[in-house]
Amino acid sequence: MTPPSPPQDLPRVKGRLPFDPQAFSGSRRALGAWLYGVLAAGFAGVAVYMALAVGHPLASGYVAGPAVGALWFGLRLFMTMGSRR
Repeated sequence: MTPPSPPQDLPRVKGRLPFDPQAFSGSRRALGAWLYGVLAAGFAGVAVYMALAVGHPLASGYVAGPAVGALWFGLRLFMTMGSRR
């Protein structure tokens, strides 16, 4: 059994919404990149400070935790900057 064909006398719908939902995508991407960059640099700074100035070993949570955070936000920054949207 084939489905019935849609009626042809329906009113046409506008192709676009009254506002553009993609209007803020560039600024949102730039804000995200800026935020990820600041967080990555901040965590890297904390890890370096804890290792060099305070003297914690590299394997301690005081150094490894912020270093992992810096790597994570650095990866997110790389992914944000590399997206094609």
